[in-house]
Amino acid sequence: MRPLKIKASAYPVSSSNFQGLQEMTDTEIEQYYSAILTKDFSDNTDGTGTGELNITTDASGAGTTIGTITDQKRQEAIGTHPATGALTTVTYTGKQVTAAASESITNRPVGYETSGNVGINEFTDTELDDDILDKVIADMVAQGNYVTGHYTLAAAAPAGGTWTSRYTITDTQVDETEATKYIWQKTTATTAAVDNYKPCKVDGTSIKEMSVAEMEQTVPNFRNRIVEGFGTTQRVGTYKIQSGAPSETGTWAQQGETFTDTRHAVDSATGYAGSYTGSYAGNYTGAKTYSGAYSGSYTGNYTGNYVGTSAYAGAYSGAYTGNYAADYSGYAGATYTGYYTGAYTGYYTGAKTYSGTYSGAYSGSYTGSYVGTSAYAGTYSGTYTGYYAGDTISTTEENVATHKLWLRTA
Repeated sequence: MRPLKIKASAYPVSSSNFQGLQEMTDTEIEQYYSAILTKDFSDNTDGTGTGELNITTDASGAGTTIGTITDQKRQEAIGTHPATGALTTVTYTGKQVTAAASESITNRPVGYETSGNVGINEFTDTELDDDILDKVIADMVAQGNYVTGHYTLAAAAPAGGTWTSRYTITDTQVDETEATKYIWQKTTATTAAVDNYKPCKVDGTSIKEMSVAEMEQTVPNFRNRIVEGFGTTQRVGTYKIQSGAPSETGTWAQQGETFTDTRHAVDSATGYAGSYTGSYAGNYTGAKTYSGAYSGSYTGNYTGNYVGTSAYAGAYSGAYTGNYAADYSGYAGATYTGYYTGAYTGYYTGAKTYSGTYSGAYSGSYTGSYVGTSAYAGTYSGTYTGYYAGDTISTTEENVATHKLWLRTA
């Protein structure tokens, strides 16, 4: 059964142009009935009403979960090495409200019944659902110029009419760069409703055109029809959030753009060859030849020739040949040859070989090899070739997951 409207030769309707009653066509239902009901739906959307979407980061929204969107970012700054790769994850939970709305209709549209109770009759609840509200829902998901209420995912508001940003979803990075997208709902139609196509109602014994307020009494029924049986089956007008098309019965169409969760990649160790300048602290092990000036304390065995003049003081015992001048009580002017034992102080000049232990300060040049382990700390500048161990937070971004908003359209 189709709703009836007043047929007239001109509008607005008057006694002079009245031509009777006529069933509304699909186009006329879309241009007025659907326009009025979907406009009320979008004007009264706050995320808590039946059939509406909401997205929160703590899953606190009302309704049944239709999917999630994740945003991962590194906790460590770009260039961190070694890196653990630790992540911070924000999860956006999408829901569609499925709790039944309270229905109360005091003014029902009328249609012409061709079987059973033949004639003009008010729509029953079943007829209202099957013959009017399903048509209104189909118009909404088809997204023609006269309807509002449908949702889309995009970085900017779509063209046509007015779109209201309902929810914000952001892909964040550790370097504070962001890529933001929104869940938009169309709240003003591209083309205004055609009010020549008002449905009729029974008013006592008369037929009258319905007011907008009287038509809006069926909006709770419209909301309930969208989510009817949700959980066992999803009707036209319900949504899903996931990477690929839902497997549920029906035709599903992606709404808007794809949200891609990205994060900075973690690069593993690789071979490195190139110039390196910077501070180095660590152990150096191996044989090293050192040549240069050395000044410092030296303790150890020393074997070698000593050449030079040195003062000698100490006990002398040995043969002595030479002149002796002193007070002598005896035969004067004679030469003395013999042995002398006692203390001698003087200079000894000549080549001397010394072998023994020397402990003391040494200053001079040293050339030789040093073998052992030594700690080295300082600045190194030069070419380094080898492996750089551990992971590094890279400047390169990698895709983690994709998320799409899907609408059942048929």
